[in-house]
Amino acid sequence: MSLLALATASAAPFADQVHRTSVDHQGRSLDVTYRADAKVSTRQIGMSAGTRPTTERCLWAARVAVVRDVAGTKGASLSHRLDADQMIRGSHFGKCSENRAQVASLIARRSDEVKAHLAEVAREDAPQLANVISSAKHFAAN
Repeated sequence: MSLLALATASAAPFADQVHRTSVDHQGRSLDVTYRADAKVSTRQIGMSAGTRPTTERCLWAARVAVVRDVAGTKGASLSHRLDADQMIRGSHFGKCSENRAQVASLIARRSDEVKAHLAEVAREDAPQLANVISSAKHFAAN
């Protein structure tokens, strides 16, 4: 059964990864934050058969989503999960259950990829952001 085991890691990797910017909209400056929201899954493969060498490996995958938060000047905020997920994959020798710290360390080493992804998503989102803010303002006014 361990071949099909799938577990979700309890730690929230990349929780501190954010990209901050501001946008001017109709004469007001709004703070915009793009933050990483990661879900990590692990899968055990291989086997350990008594005195024979083990072939156990822990395959891990981190699905990094991007959440955009726009903070208004009067305390109002607008939050939206963007359709810009990135998958980061890797593996580690041994059992997933016994090597959580090593897997977490491997994931943490990939934080530069997450930072670059957040910056790229923010750059690509800029044209749509003005429309979203205008729509939200128009919706709130009605």
